[in-house]
Amino acid sequence: MVYFKYMSSPRSIFEDGFIRLTQRSALNDPFEAVYCKDGLDDLVSNFDYQTAYDFEYKEVSFHQYIEKYIDKVGVICLSESKDNLLMWAHYANEHKGVVVGIFDFGPQNIFDNLFLPSLLTSRSLIAYNPFDGVIRPIMYRKGLRYRNDRFDFDYSNVCSEGGARVLSEIFLQKSEEWIYEKEHRIILRLEQADKAVIYNLDELKNEKIKSDIVSAEWTNFDKVSNSYEILLNKIKDEILRYVVSSSLADLSGNSKNVYLMKLGSGAARHCLFGLNCSLEKSQLATEQAQSFGHLEFWRALKNNDYYCLEFEQI
Repeated sequence: MVYFKYMSSPRSIFEDGFIRLTQRSALNDPFEAVYCKDGLDDLVSNFDYQTAYDFEYKEVSFHQYIEKYIDKVGVICLSESKDNLLMWAHYANEHKGVVVGIFDFGPQNIFDNLFLPSLLTSRSLIAYNPFDGVIRPIMYRKGLRYRNDRFDFDYSNVCSEGGARVLSEIFLQKSEEWIYEKEHRIILRLEQADKAVIYNLDELKNEKIKSDIVSAEWTNFDKVSNSYEILLNKIKDEILRYVVSSSLADLSGNSKNVYLMKLGSGAARHCLFGLNCSLEKSQLATEQAQSFGHLEFWRALKNNDYYCLEFEQI
C-alpha cells in the first residue's frame, strides 16, 4: 500500500529521510484530540478497573492520564489520495510543492529504527502498544469521541491495554468535514522522535539535562535561528535517550519546535511535483531515498476535460 504526504517543499526528506512528527500545538484543526469527557467517564464506569496505570503516579483516572500525556503525542499525517485538488492547494503551497509517496511495508521498514524503550511501556501495557509505527485510518464522525460512539468499540481488553489505548484513539477521530482528506495516521509518543529542533531550550526546568544537551556531541546549535538540533538517534544509551527525549517532549507547547522521525531508506519511493512547482528532479538531494535503489519522479498535469490532475513520469 502506498500513502501520500503533501508538503509545501520536499525539505530534506529525500536527502536524510526525516519526516515531521507533529505535536498537537502545531496541528491546524483546533478540534484535534478533543473528546467528550462526560462520555468517557460513562464508558469507564463500565470497566472492571476504572483507573489507568501511570509510570510516575501509579494509578490515575483515564481522564488524568489523557491530560498528562496528550501534548506528548505526535502524528504523521498521510493520505490515500495523491490527486486531491484541495489538499494540493492547502498543504502543498498552492500546487507549488510536492507529494511524497511512502510505501507501507510495516513499521520496521517505514522507519530506520523505531525507538521503543522499555520505559515507555508501563507494567500494564506489556502486551499492548499503540505507538508502534503502524499506519491506521482516521474515523470521521459528527460528534466528539465518546459522545455517541462510546459503546461502538470493543473495550473488553482495555484493562490490560490501559490509558495508552484511550490516549491513542482520540487522535484517530476527526470531524466528517475532513473526510475528503482520506487520512491515515501514524501515532507515536514524542519521546520516540529521532531528532528534535528546539527553539526554547532555556525553558527546560532540569538544569542538569539542559547542560548535558547543550554540551553533547549529538547537539548542534544554529546561531542564525537560535535553535538546537538534537540528534536523539545518535544517543546510544537507551535510558539517557529516553530522559533527554522526554524532557524535550515537555516543550511541545511551542509550535515552532519540530520533532522528526527517520524513515527507512526504502520508504519514500515517489516524488510528485505540483502543477506550479518550479523544482526539477536534478535539483533535489536524494541520497537517503536512492540508497534503496529506486525513486520515481512524476509531474502533475491539468486534465483538459475535467477538474482533475494527471501525472506524467519524468
